Amino acid sequence: MDPIQTRALNALEPYTLLSKSATSPRAAADLVTQATSAPNTYVFAELLQTPNIQALRTASADYAAYLTLLEIFSWGTWSDYT
Repeated sequence: MDPIQTRALNALEPYTLLSKSATSPRAAADLVTQATSAPNTYVFAELLQTPNIQALRTASADYAAYLTLLEIFSWGTWSDYT
């Protein structure tokens, strides 16, 4: 694995670990906000795959929007965002 990929995965690792304890929709949404705001964090697929983040899909629309945001950051384009 190249050093840039390793650095990106290392930057995401704390958020992936924290996702295990983010059992409420509010905690999972806050975690998405923190991860997408963190410097050097630009690979989000591993976080997106965690069960507590995926649970946002069935939460209220307010919280489901955070999952959509993470999906856009993971594999979306600018036009998906606007």
